Amino acid sequence: MTNELLGTTVGKLRNKLHRLMKQRYAAEAEVKLTVEEFILLNMIEAQTDQILQNIAIATGKNKSVVMRMIDSLEEKGLAKRTVNPEDRRENLLSITEKGIEVVAQYQAIEKRLSSDLLEGIPADEVATFFRVVDLITQRANRL
Repeated sequence: MTNELLGTTVGKLRNKLHRLMKQRYAAEAEVKLTVEEFILLNMIEAQTDQILQNIAIATGKNKSVVMRMIDSLEEKGLAKRTVNPEDRRENLLSITEKGIEVVAQYQAIEKRLSSDLLEGIPADEVATFFRVVDLITQRANRL
């Protein structure tokens, strides 16, 4: 067993990946989004008619931060809000056609980055890495 601390090691990797993703998105994407905006747009695409409160909980960000990101996505024509017919106090979020195209473009950028990072690493080691990440995630969800 290594002397490395899991949180520190994963945190360092997360920071490096975040920095690389920001660089790639800035260089390659037609529509400019922050990493967080892309993650939010991806969430909206995965489950249309999301409610702000659910997104705030899922992202761990407060509602005002999420609201600013949604405003930005709306201004760029990537997402839209509609009044929830079942509860007029709530807005439902959905992705636009342009948003779907942008998500596909950002996913392609991320796939190229993943390929660059995993190049030369044997497939069995990559598979082991993802299995271990999945196991750690499952345990973290139970804590």
